[in-house]
Amino acid sequence: MKNDNLKIVDGSTIAVIGGGPAGSAAAIKLIKEAAKKRIKVNVVIFEGKDFDHHYNQCVGVLSHPIVEIFERDLEMPFPGHLIKREISSYMLYSSGGGALELSGERGTYATRRILFDRFMLGTAQELGAQIVRSRVTGIEFDRDTGVKVYSEDRFLRADAVVGAFGLDDGIADALEQSSRHSFRYQRPPKVLDTLVAKTHLDMDILQQRFGSRIHAFIPLELRNIEFGAITPKGDHIIINIAGRNLTSGDMDNFLRYAPARSLLKDLPLGGIDYYKGKYPIRPAHGIIGDRFAAAGDATGLIRPYKGKGINVALETGTKAAEVMIRDGISATDLAAYPAAFDHLRADFFYGRLFRMLVMVSIKTGFVEQVISMARSDQRLKNVLFKVVSGEGTYREVIGELAGFKELSRLGYSFFRHLPSRAVRT
Repeated sequence: MKNDNLKIVDGSTIAVIGGGPAGSAAAIKLIKEAAKKRIKVNVVIFEGKDFDHHYNQCVGVLSHPIVEIFERDLEMPFPGHLIKREISSYMLYSSGGGALELSGERGTYATRRILFDRFMLGTAQELGAQIVRSRVTGIEFDRDTGVKVYSEDRFLRADAVVGAFGLDDGIADALEQSSRHSFRYQRPPKVLDTLVAKTHLDMDILQQRFGSRIHAFIPLELRNIEFGAITPKGDHIIINIAGRNLTSGDMDNFLRYAPARSLLKDLPLGGIDYYKGKYPIRPAHGIIGDRFAAAGDATGLIRPYKGKGINVALETGTKAAEVMIRDGISATDLAAYPAAFDHLRADFFYGRLFRMLVMVSIKTGFVEQVISMARSDQRLKNVLFKVVSGEGTYREVIGELAGFKELSRLGYSFFRHLPSRAVRT
């Protein structure tokens, strides 16, 4: 019979695989929630990276409702000292050379991801979490006797596991194998590649040329790239692109791409290093089971076109921990955890539909018409701001776009004459 009475009690050990934002948030919340119940838990975080030298391939943008997540979920002040620049607006560039400024009322902040990760992991350690600087190599689940965690230099017997390992293929392989007869975890089935580059700039050039804006690009001519961005930080800029099957050649092409080049001209870009990563665009399966909950990118529960990955990492990590302490660690008890993110699951269909519409608009050039129309239509500007900033749901965005009669007429006329334009070209 399935064990539906598993609970966290005084002295329980919880292994957290991954010390990034999701894992650190889970550890912080586990310790705090346990203290409210007057029990002590042993939280052990396995993290193979050294955040003094290594970092996750992420731009490091914190967006609304990041302050509320810290204050409400983590029950701690927002770490304002980590902000390197407050973002005032987004500049959206078209291939035709024009630019559209998009702004909103919500706070968006640029931080150094390595400092953010170091802060989160350090906070967990200060609260009592033990840090094991080692990669996990294997996991065994037994609903009656617990979980066995193997790492490169330590073996741990635990009562439960939080899987906050991102998209690490090695750990995903081990988890898929060990869970095949129970909750059957399956990693996110689809991902986008990312390439990130960084270069330091003279402060006057950085302020005059980039200001406090994120510069976003939809490069029609560059086949593999779905979007790119240049984000100013304290004393440097981050250049990132995302798409399928990206190579260094794609980043080379983006740096030569005319709208981006208008900002990057005469900057010291020769020989800068590129860093490759990925993020999910489809949810994982089996994110909970007896004694197990996934968190962060390992759930795939980020928005499929505009991820807000740090926010989701913090929210999933804290919610998994809260349910573990409050309800228990059986699959039945943990059901309240993924249910809290049903709104993200429900929006995936609309996110995939929106991404398809964007790709068609990019390939046909219709996106240029939309940007041109938005220059004189504040309502459309507001919708485009939601798109680039990640505010609102895709269902809301598609609904609002469908309500623009002028846009519908423009689309009908554009696509009606598309075959004749293709023939002429």
